[in-house]
Amino acid sequence: MGTSQTIQAGLATIALAAALAIGACSKQDPIESPSGRAIGPPSMEVSFDDYVQSTRAQLRDVLSSKRFSRENKPFGDYDIDQVVEMRAPYALEPETLSCDVTGSDPTKGNRVGFLMVHGLTDSPYWLSDVRDDLRKRFPCASFHGVLLPGHGTVPGDLMDVRFDDWLQTVRFGVNSFDDEIDHIIPVGFSTGAALIGRVFAEQTHDDRIKGLIMLSPGLAAKSDQAWLTPYVRYVRHWVGQGQNNDPGKYGSMAMNAAAEFHLLTEPYREGTLPSLNVPVFAVVSSDDQTINAGRVVDFFCDKVAHPTRNLIWYQGETALPRTASSCEGIDIVPSENPELRTLNHAHIAITLRPNNPVYGIDGPVVDCGHYDEDMAHAACLNGPDTVYGERNLLDSVTPGTLRRGTFNPDFTGMMGKMSGFVIATLTGENITGN
Repeated sequence: MGTSQTIQAGLATIALAAALAIGACSKQDPIESPSGRAIGPPSMEVSFDDYVQSTRAQLRDVLSSKRFSRENKPFGDYDIDQVVEMRAPYALEPETLSCDVTGSDPTKGNRVGFLMVHGLTDSPYWLSDVRDDLRKRFPCASFHGVLLPGHGTVPGDLMDVRFDDWLQTVRFGVNSFDDEIDHIIPVGFSTGAALIGRVFAEQTHDDRIKGLIMLSPGLAAKSDQAWLTPYVRYVRHWVGQGQNNDPGKYGSMAMNAAAEFHLLTEPYREGTLPSLNVPVFAVVSSDDQTINAGRVVDFFCDKVAHPTRNLIWYQGETALPRTASSCEGIDIVPSENPELRTLNHAHIAITLRPNNPVYGIDGPVVDCGHYDEDMAHAACLNGPDTVYGERNLLDSVTPGTLRRGTFNPDFTGMMGKMSGFVIATLTGENITGN
């Protein structure tokens, strides 16, 4: 065993001992146990429509028995129909009336399929605004959204999942488009971005995949201790246990899910993922506290071999790495937006519009989980002087005033650039940002 391996093994032993001591005192909510009916990877022989319908029925059954029959309003004012709608996979066909006048023009989405892949602990809803905007711009396109295994039901269902299950689901999604689709563009958020990159690297022979859209790409965790998670998961079940009343995502993170994310992203961290000769559009916040933004820049500059590429770097407290000074295709966009009370971009803020009815500036669901003290937490939930940003600003603002950002003040600008990228991939043009 080499020196670095010896050190890591020693640290793992210390971490395991600490986890055993801490874990012995922790309490577990019933929904933080596996439901026994977790969403699994679909069979490749199942039609996408059957997958959607069976998964919706399974979601409804588990949510009804594990949440709605046991709790009064487990997701606030959101009823079971609304929660299932937010969390379920979907298949949206072309807007027939809009397409009748476009002929075979691919720039209107004709014969184009978008595959939407959400992130860790969340649901297809987190890409719904991106989907709906693309659908307006490309009305002839088909949209398929998958639900990753372990998600949508109860947080405990992430305790047994494996990243191969996630990869299998994305492979299924890519292959779900019929022969009428000539152009496939996967769209991945966070862990979903890592998944679409890996599946493309496996399927470079599939010339229908015309480009990748990677939003807040989860190519490596922000934490330097993430490498411990594959060891710690055997003695400690949770990275964190939060409120689980959000209709669109889990509030608790299973240690097993964090471990599988770490294993999934190994080719990105180690640099062993083959170069991707495909157009790539990526967006990341410089201050992202969930994933390593610098790793995204390295991937974009070193591994994206196609000339059609664009990276939006939302500039907050952290500057663009100097190593990217000669890298073409990067747009530096300021994060701060006083009109929308936004200081910088949080990891979860990239994909949702400011007027999103659930998570937007006037939406009922806000993220104040970073405050443990009751008065500060209450002020964050209800105060009139709150601002939006990432958790790295917690010590620089008045206590109780920081809400973690859940919407993108530059959503319209991002979608305009994304649309230009899609058209470039379909027409063979080259773009390299501004």
